[in-house]
Amino acid sequence: MPTDLAFKLAARQAIFDYLESARGEGWWGRDTMADYYAQQAGGTDPFGWIKGHALLDPEMMGQFPFDHAGQGETSLMMALCPDQVDMAKLTTATWYTRSAADASPELGEKGCTLILERLRRALQ
Repeated sequence: MPTDLAFKLAARQAIFDYLESARGEGWWGRDTMADYYAQQAGGTDPFGWIKGHALLDPEMMGQFPFDHAGQGETSLMMALCPDQVDMAKLTTATWYTRSAADASPELGEKGCTLILERLRRALQ
């Protein structure tokens, strides 16, 4: 959940940085924005541009143990960025890292395949 909130905040900041550079500072207070709430239905509301897309749906989570800093996420990192994973630094001091000891590049590849299949379906 903290990661989801961070992504949403980052998306909002990026959108507003873009809008300020394209429309100028204070664009939201101009007369052209007087019908802001009416514009929402037309999809021009910048907050409507922010979309969150889960990497895994509930069915997929039954096939792949997605978590933060545990088996699933560590396996994904082993598959995607193996030179950045140092299992010698693994600590099981926190509940969410304990399952990382069971991580593997093979499981990470399975997770990558599931995620890519989901994204391909979403784009069709």
